[in-house]
Amino acid sequence: MATNILLNVSKDEEARAYYESELIFQADQRGRIRQAVEEAKYEMAVELLKNGVSIEVIAKSSGLSIEKIKTLIGSSTL
Repeated sequence: MATNILLNVSKDEEARAYYESELIFQADQRGRIRQAVEEAKYEMAVELLKNGVSIEVIAKSSGLSIEKIKTLIGSSTL
């Protein structure tokens, strides 16, 4: 399937350019989603720290490392 798409697209320069730009767009979107998820983890960790939740529980719940959470304690976001 993918091979057929590649063969057809590679014959048409305009189609190939569109296909490549679509791949770049999709990769960019995935990157933005990953970044948003990471930011949400940090925001959640800050709120949990403000409410006295232990670092270990936050690490387990958020997937952030204990070291990253400790950096939040020293930051001005708390």
